[in-house]
Amino acid sequence: MSADVERGDGGDLAAELDRMERLGVDIVEIPLLGLDVMTRARLLAGPMGRLVEACSGRPFALSVHAAIGLNFFNAPEHLPLHFDVLRASLDVAARIGARHVVMHTGFCPGDAADIEDRYARQREWFARAAVEAAARDCVICVENVFPFGTGVHTASPARLAAEIAAIDDPHLRATHDVSHGYLHAGACGGDAFAEALALSAVAAHVHLHDSFGVPGETFWAYTEAEKMHFGLGDLHLPLGWGDIPFDRLMGEARYPQGCVFMIELPNRFVGEAAQTLAQARRLARIARER
Repeated sequence: MSADVERGDGGDLAAELDRMERLGVDIVEIPLLGLDVMTRARLLAGPMGRLVEACSGRPFALSVHAAIGLNFFNAPEHLPLHFDVLRASLDVAARIGARHVVMHTGFCPGDAADIEDRYARQREWFARAAVEAAARDCVICVENVFPFGTGVHTASPARLAAEIAAIDDPHLRATHDVSHGYLHAGACGGDAFAEALALSAVAAHVHLHDSFGVPGETFWAYTEAEKMHFGLGDLHLPLGWGDIPFDRLMGEARYPQGCVFMIELPNRFVGEAAQTLAQARRLARIARER
């Protein structure tokens, strides 16, 4: 289950990890995107020391979610910095004993004339990053996303699967975010179920949370609760609160042996955590026993 922290200094992380212990989870994802552990790709001794202390001696395994702003579809002059931030994130993972480092696949304006060139550059940087991951005994798990707003391009799950297969490095695999795939199909068209099956074959990590696959831009709603009322956007709902066919998907997906199943549940749903954990374990059993 992913940890949910509000303080950039990580002052609430230890209490959050204590809660995870009480729930009895097997693995926790540390949200680097919310922690002040580096400045311009340079790790900070004080915040890193507090992170290591909060994570040490825990009865569960750890993974890391790197910055969402990492984007190898960005302008070429920015890519060395993005690589440095990813490499620093791998260093964080190595320090706390986390093997999987999650990052998002690239995104750019949908009308960009050089989209295929951006894919080629991303493959080059991913291949370099896989070498850095191997040196730290880590695996970079590239997550499928959906268009963050109108007029944005990002890979479909099937296209991401093809990109990862083309690089063919065991230290670069996919994070299959099931709900994100349904949101991508809702925004761009396509067969969400078939796309999910394609990405499952190269996944080392799975993000589990529910939604209705309806883009948040479909129409305006004011609060997060209202978005739930209408079923809009990336809701990160407890499993069973949306309409994604998880049972059918887990029965047909081709997840490799050892794949990690990670719940992403915001603290607003803390009361549903135990039930969602039980559901996730049931779904993981279906996937592993097929």
